[in-house]
Amino acid sequence: MERSSRKNQNVFVRYFTPFGLRQVCDFVMLIGFVLLIVGLCTNESVLLVGFIFYLVGSLGAVVRCCITLFTTENHRDPAFKTAIINVVIMGILFALALFGMIWTIAA
Repeated sequence: MERSSRKNQNVFVRYFTPFGLRQVCDFVMLIGFVLLIVGLCTNESVLLVGFIFYLVGSLGAVVRCCITLFTTENHRDPAFKTAIINVVIMGILFALALFGMIWTIAA
């Protein structure tokens, strides 16, 4: 797809045009976020399911970024640098979700 025609598209069309693992991980984390909010107001089982969804979504994002890191040959590529940042952020979110899941089970 040409750059000028891609620029003229809607932001939602640009996000969903190459539908793949990124969008799936984002949706799973969004579902986990909603379940965490609902779980804070209701009971611990919904909270546990929210942590599990967020854990799976962040793990998928880490895997996606690691694939980018291992397949990119040019280390000056912006996608490589973005993948490094995303691995760190999603790794922290994964650790927080894992801690929250363990805390919910133990409490």
